[in-house]
Amino acid sequence: MLSALSCTNSSSTTYTPSYDPTVATMTFTANDSFPALAKAVFTVEGRIDTGLIFNVDSLKYGTRIDSVIPKFTFNGSVVSSAVILTPNDTVYLSGKEAIDFSQRPVYLHTVSEDGAFEKWYEIRVNVHQTDPDLYVWEKISDNVLPGAYSNQKTVMLRDTMYMFASDGLQTKLLYSAGGEDWIEKEVPFTNFDVKNTVVYAGKIYCMNDGETRRLSSCNAAWEAMTEEKGDYELKQLVFEFNGYLWAIAWNKTEEKNYLVSIGEEFGGWEGEGELKEDFPMSDFAALKFLSPTGRERGMIVGGFNEEGKCLNTRWNVEYAPGSGYNWENFSIEQPWFAALTGVSIIYYDKHFLMFGGVDAENKLEDNAILESFDEGMNWSVPDSTHNSLPESYKARAYQSVMTDSNNNIYIVGGKSRTEVFSDVYKGKLNSINWK
Repeated sequence: MLSALSCTNSSSTTYTPSYDPTVATMTFTANDSFPALAKAVFTVEGRIDTGLIFNVDSLKYGTRIDSVIPKFTFNGSVVSSAVILTPNDTVYLSGKEAIDFSQRPVYLHTVSEDGAFEKWYEIRVNVHQTDPDLYVWEKISDNVLPGAYSNQKTVMLRDTMYMFASDGLQTKLLYSAGGEDWIEKEVPFTNFDVKNTVVYAGKIYCMNDGETRRLSSCNAAWEAMTEEKGDYELKQLVFEFNGYLWAIAWNKTEEKNYLVSIGEEFGGWEGEGELKEDFPMSDFAALKFLSPTGRERGMIVGGFNEEGKCLNTRWNVEYAPGSGYNWENFSIEQPWFAALTGVSIIYYDKHFLMFGGVDAENKLEDNAILESFDEGMNWSVPDSTHNSLPESYKARAYQSVMTDSNNNIYIVGGKSRTEVFSDVYKGKLNSINWK
């Protein structure tokens, strides 16, 4: 006789037998190699015919369940028989037998103490079949552009990608909601520095021959904005941060470049101050992000300074009410990588991913991806078994990298010394939707 398969009955113990052979609980015995087994929670559904025992939360990827000791409690005091049937074995349980749950179906058959009642259950032990730490990449488009448009910039606005491209003679604008099919939209100007394009306050801002324009959606018309304010003339758009559009502006009186913040309607310009030493003027990567503490921060990586020097800077900024903006250059104490231009950077799953770039000699960065888990202070190469771009991906710089609201990563275009790309790659971390 079995009493819940976990208790030893004493001959002196008096009890009133219950003839209910149905399962109350199922657990796994602790396993040193897979400690999470003992924490697995199983649901028992009696059902009229064959009952079902299963774990709603799947066990961690890679957990072995081919030799696990199950323990059961029953709604009755004792059962006369409890048998597990697998595709390869039949096991009469006493509470010490290891069962192979990796082969399905697995059934449990119980019989009451008096033999009058029985119950069948199917047992399903669920284990995640995909590696949560794996980034899955795929190429979704070969050529968005009809020719070699070497100057490119793609931005994301409300889950739609807008690609700006110039070959020196004409400018093209194409947009796509998923990266596979692209639609061309007319551009009212012939040529501009397409890399001088940012998204701010739900609109796309760009500059053409000193004139600033913005676009609210693919169906809207371009709107001209005021490009000068007093002695200041805009030279370079930087990024959106703390509710402002940040830009570099030339002070015509002082003949110096300043970092300024601009309100949405270009009505209020504030001078943050002269450019700090080794602050980039062009060809940098910039983004805002939320730190683990929930504070908005900004990061600006690489680029060229006013003298045309290639930088390895990583400027980090945070705003504190009462004390203003605090800018720090992390590269002073922690250089980690060479001077780079044309890199792309995103904040993804609470860390930075940096793509591509070229050094001062126009040599491509050795690693297609670098990552940082401490807000840009230290960088490393990702584990190639978990995050590696497809073999078809060729090293490049000046690619555009962005994410959508579904946590998909898109890499669009770019160039190397010998090739210009307008392909599209899509990637995603397996576990990011499980959290």
